[in-house]
Amino acid sequence: MTTPSRGDVPTWGWLIGTSSWLLLPFIGPAVAWLGFLVVATASRRRAAWVIGVASGALALTVLFELWGPFTGIVNAVCHLGGIVGALMINPGWLRTRWERRSAGGRASQPARSAASTRSTSSRSSTRRKRSAAKVAPLPESVRLADAVGATSSDLLQAPAPAEPAETVDVQSATADELADLPGLSRTKARRAVKVRTKNGGFVSVEDFGEAAGLQPHEIVRLRSAATCSPRPRGERRFGRRVDL
Repeated sequence: MTTPSRGDVPTWGWLIGTSSWLLLPFIGPAVAWLGFLVVATASRRRAAWVIGVASGALALTVLFELWGPFTGIVNAVCHLGGIVGALMINPGWLRTRWERRSAGGRASQPARSAASTRSTSSRSSTRRKRSAAKVAPLPESVRLADAVGATSSDLLQAPAPAEPAETVDVQSATADELADLPGLSRTKARRAVKVRTKNGGFVSVEDFGEAAGLQPHEIVRLRSAATCSPRPRGERRFGRRVDL
């Protein structure tokens, strides 16, 4: 499996090729179920299994004209429903395929790094053996200390570690704070806040990304800069039961 050529951004060719299964639902119910079952097998998405089985069953009823004079209407409804279901499932399918491709590319990097490390270590060992017969020169730290009037220990002090960047909680952040996240604008941030207010919160960072209208590769980059706290519980309402 080859690694992506431009970081974490998929190419248009990859997106179109991976979405080619949409042709089957557009052709009609007779072959739409094949596309759904392929997606369900590869991504293990329950929605794809349900739509694929239902589409196949309805296609059989239309083939044998079990609906009588309503067969044409049922066929048209199945055709339209298959197209809508395919368009709803495709973003999640693209995200799953891209995550697996990125994970495969990252898995091949440690092997190359290990080989490079062994080669570098071998060259360093050879240089040390060659320089052992020579007189060791004055350490660089001592020369720098004499030049600036400081001690070598002052020059060797390690800088203080930088504090890690603080992540943004999409469950409670304002629209202005959300607009600073990667891939978001003020318009997308306001849209996400409206969805959050309507639904009472988000389930996950992926749920927030889909509400904001982000692409699959943008949601992958968003995970390192955002978190999602548990959805707040709604207010309890106490009623009075009246016996009739």
